Amino acid sequence: MTRRSGGTHGSGRVLRVLGIGVAAGLAWGVLARGFMRLLATNPEFTWAGTLGIIGTASLVGGLVAVVRLARQSGWTPWWRLLGLPIVLLFGAAGILMLPGVVGGVMLLDRRRWLALPGAALVALTLGAVVHELDGSLTGRQLAGVALLGGCLAVEGWAARELVRRWRPPVAGPLTVSGAPADRVATGPSTEGGAAQRTTTLAP
Repeated sequence: MTRRSGGTHGSGRVLRVLGIGVAAGLAWGVLARGFMRLLATNPEFTWAGTLGIIGTASLVGGLVAVVRLARQSGWTPWWRLLGLPIVLLFGAAGILMLPGVVGGVMLLDRRRWLALPGAALVALTLGAVVHELDGSLTGRQLAGVALLGGCLAVEGWAARELVRRWRPPVAGPLTVSGAPADRVATGPSTEGGAAQRTTTLAP
């Protein structure tokens, strides 16, 4: 198998993906804080609570993005452990979102028989929120329920990225590094008349 040599797992690429994930997580955290405020009958703002939610979401978003990159690049499955902090999003009142997130994972699964129970879990989560509001929704609270549904969808997608089957690396020119020295052989190769350094993994 021939692979192009590069930095450790392409450090520049990892940092770029991490930054995108952090930004996405931050946006999710802002929206999550928004639906909480819209649903609350007596909304209260605290910097500690707001920064805690946004900070945790940013961290989780960045780590999930790196795990996704690792899975797509065929790196060792141990990278999956980076996604463990997602459980922090289910702390305190966040535990109410857990059934909906599990339902989102099931809806996104390719096994179609999981779609119905997955939809039921999402509906159960949204229904429980409406029930807590005594079933009478103001326009502001209705917007909050809709925003909650969107947050559940995004969080369900993120959770599914952490549990998806880890596919083996595909043979071909991929960026890798850190291979054991006794398994690496290097040599020149040409492509279109231009010299190129390659790294070949010995069987």
